[in-house]
Amino acid sequence: MVRFFGPSAKNRAKINIPPVAVLGLGRFGSSLAKELTAHGVEVLGVDADARLVEQCKSELTDAAVADTTDMDALQQLGIGDFDRVVLGIGSSLESSILTASALLELGVPDVWAKADSKAHARILTQIGVHHVVRPERDTGRRVAHLLGGRFQDFAEFDEDFGMIKMHPPAFLQGGPVDNEALSARAGVWVVQARVNGDWQPITSDTRLSSEDLIIVAGELSALEKFG
Repeated sequence: MVRFFGPSAKNRAKINIPPVAVLGLGRFGSSLAKELTAHGVEVLGVDADARLVEQCKSELTDAAVADTTDMDALQQLGIGDFDRVVLGIGSSLESSILTASALLELGVPDVWAKADSKAHARILTQIGVHHVVRPERDTGRRVAHLLGGRFQDFAEFDEDFGMIKMHPPAFLQGGPVDNEALSARAGVWVVQARVNGDWQPITSDTRLSSEDLIIVAGELSALEKFG
C-alpha cells in the first residue's frame, strides 16, 4: 500500500476515515480529493493524464500517473488495500466500467463511482458498484430549486424528500414553532434554526425573527409550496 506523508490541513473539521484513493482527477475527482485532504483525510490521487496529476499533487497526500483500467498498475499502487475508492471517471464509459470491474475484482469493500448518464449509472450498479453518484444531475436539481430565490439552500435526500434553508415566513415569527400544526397545515416541519448566529434544535422556547434562518424538511412538492 502507498505510504502517506505530509501534515493534515489545519483549522478544518476532521473527517475521521481511513485513506481514500481517488481514480480520475478531472473536475469531480480533483475537487473531491482536495476537499477530503483539506479535512484531514489521506488521499491518493491517480490519473492517466500526467498534466492532471501535476496540477493536483501539491494539494493531495500522494499522487500517481497510471492507467486505472490496468489491473497490474492498480495492484502496484496498493489500491486493493484501500477501504474506500472513488472512481471519478465519467467521460469515458469504457474506462469507467473497466476500472470499476477491476476495483471489484480486487475486493475493494466500498466503491463510489461517478456516472454521467442514467445508462452509465445502471451499468455500474449492475456490475456491483456500491455507490453511484451523478453530480451534474444532482447539481442541476439543486439549482432548479434555488432559482426561485425563496431558498438559500436545498438538499435532496430521496426521490421526493429533502430539506431547505430559508428565512422563516411571517407566520412562524414571534411565537413558538408548532411543528405538529405546521405538518398538518403544510406537510413540512422545522428541524433546526439559526437564532442570533447559533444553530439550535427547535424547542417550545424557540422564538424566530425575520433575520433568523430555519432548516425545513418534507416532500419536495410541499417544500416548494411552503417556500
